[in-house]
Amino acid sequence: MIAPEDSTSGTLVDDYEGVSREFTQFETIATRGHNVLTRAQRHGRWHALKSLTPEAAEKEVYRQMQRKEMEILMELQHPGVEQVMGMEDVDGLGRCIVMEWVEGVTLDKWLAHQPSRSERLRVLRQLLDAVAYVHSQGIVHRDLKPSNIMVTTSGHNVKLIDFGLADTDSHAVLKQPAGTLSYMAPEQATTNRPDVRNDIYSLGMVMRTMNLGRRYRRVINRCLEPIDMRFESVEQMLEFLHRQDGLRRYMGWGGVAAVALGLIAVVVMQQAALQRMSARSDMMVDSMNRRLTQAARLAEQRIDSSAASTAINMGAMNDTLRLLREANALLERRDQERLARQRVVDEAIDKGVALVREANNATHISEHLDTVSRSDFMWLDTKDLIGVGRAKAHDYLHSIAGHFTTKEMGEIEYALDEYCDSYERRMNEKLYRVIYSRAITRE
Repeated sequence: MIAPEDSTSGTLVDDYEGVSREFTQFETIATRGHNVLTRAQRHGRWHALKSLTPEAAEKEVYRQMQRKEMEILMELQHPGVEQVMGMEDVDGLGRCIVMEWVEGVTLDKWLAHQPSRSERLRVLRQLLDAVAYVHSQGIVHRDLKPSNIMVTTSGHNVKLIDFGLADTDSHAVLKQPAGTLSYMAPEQATTNRPDVRNDIYSLGMVMRTMNLGRRYRRVINRCLEPIDMRFESVEQMLEFLHRQDGLRRYMGWGGVAAVALGLIAVVVMQQAALQRMSARSDMMVDSMNRRLTQAARLAEQRIDSSAASTAINMGAMNDTLRLLREANALLERRDQERLARQRVVDEAIDKGVALVREANNATHISEHLDTVSRSDFMWLDTKDLIGVGRAKAHDYLHSIAGHFTTKEMGEIEYALDEYCDSYERRMNEKLYRVIYSRAITRE
């Protein structure tokens, strides 16, 4: 085809160097249960291919599960949810769900790099937004946990992945209890009915690992209540947080408002005093009026009194405006001081967490417990080593006690306790697995 001379023309090809319409450069990322996750390139972009193991591919139930996951993902179009392109047969892998490749790390690995509190809160907001969207489409994820929440390398944005256990009311197949024991709601072990409150519970468990501070303690506890007492939706969680923020701001401004009211009261008292002075002056003028012999002098005094009263009232008005300006400046200074102080508290929390993490890493207990083959000579002081971080936190709190108020120390102590609780819970789970594995081996 010959293009007109005044147009932009070129040669169209199906393939060119480095870009292929077929999948190439296959790399197996993980094999979990009956699924295999592979990374491959097509059209110059990386894709994630989720296929079945050869054994699972021969069973109809797993093929139905794969189809169900693809159908659920096709209903979702949100920046916080992994995008799916469809399902294809790929040479060497069989039938695969074709998804976008998310370049990043899982939430637990991201948290291990000690992000700041503001970064953790931003990730939490994105996570809640993504889960709220999934629920708005009538879908329950049923397996929310740090390893199924990706944080992208570019931008540190949240992506929900792995909808293999997700369910909806519209699907009539594969209704069964499911979830990950450490994060799933208790009712998921016994019921096959999807409920958004299942995910609310899992969100509470995830938020525990994020070390968000005292402000989120009530929210987390509410998420972990029995199902009838939990938040009914993510929107209700957010509304609760907004109300809590409003109360905190109200209480924070209360002291400043009291100062402003005190200043205004002083102004009002001054005005009242001026009015009393004016009333006494009027009585004197009336008395002078009755003295006919001093009529001329009285008239002159009236003029002088009126001028003086006007000057006094103008002065009072200027004083009022000045006091109000000073009160406003005081409010701004108090707000700036409060924000600056909160930054100091956040920095103290981050420093404390870093010290605790360093103390925990120095014990090497995590690596030791991961090595199941060495369980025959498990360290006798394992439980003591697990508590090293908490002892470090106690020493750190004692060292900074004189630099913070009681309220601030409470917030810092709560944050470090949450971090230590999370770490000790993980280590104890590893310890129990080692003990259980050794018991099974001896049998």
